[in-house]
Amino acid sequence: MQNKKKNKLEKGFFISFEGGDGVGKSTQIDLLKEYLINKEFNVICTREPGGTKEAEQIRKYLVTGNKKAWDSHSETLIFNAIRREHIKKIISPGIEDGAIILCDRFIDSTIVYQGLVGKVNENELLDLHRKYCYNLFPDITFFLDLSSQKGLNRALNRQDTAENRFENLGLNYHNKILNGFDTLQKRNPNRIIRINADNSKEFISSEISSSIKKILNINE
Repeated sequence: MQNKKKNKLEKGFFISFEGGDGVGKSTQIDLLKEYLINKEFNVICTREPGGTKEAEQIRKYLVTGNKKAWDSHSETLIFNAIRREHIKKIISPGIEDGAIILCDRFIDSTIVYQGLVGKVNENELLDLHRKYCYNLFPDITFFLDLSSQKGLNRALNRQDTAENRFENLGLNYHNKILNGFDTLQKRNPNRIIRINADNSKEFISSEISSSIKKILNINE
């Protein structure tokens, strides 16, 4: 969704939101979008898997159905294919137009889910990203850090229970996912900002907007 306002950056800014399932990424994206629109920025919200019309159609085959429908290597190839189109059609044009891109998951999820946990060689993942996905990384990533049990409970209690393929992989799997994001954040502390997601949505939103205010030099 795109909202054109008068406060345009010379070069767009790419923000991703990461974490386990049920940590509140969608909620925080909506709240940050509202904050940035009030500051008169052009905001584009998108997600992975998805973003383009074609990728949204493929999404259902990745996030619904049998938990063993795909192995990690197959998932990696599919994610790279739809990410390439996502970058080419949505993210890069938005950046060129001076927009702030808010993306629910990006390359870090692939590194964690398919790489660190799924055992696909990380160098191979990064090589695919360089070759086919323009080696694009977010300017800033917010890692919403919440216990696997709490996140899984939230995810399984959502109204849209069809998108539960990864949730059905169980608590042990999701503990590994959380540890994977923790590892990735420690490797990239300047890009990946850890946010304690075991707070009210308003408090979390305030933490995120305060960070963005400093990064983008937004005046009140």
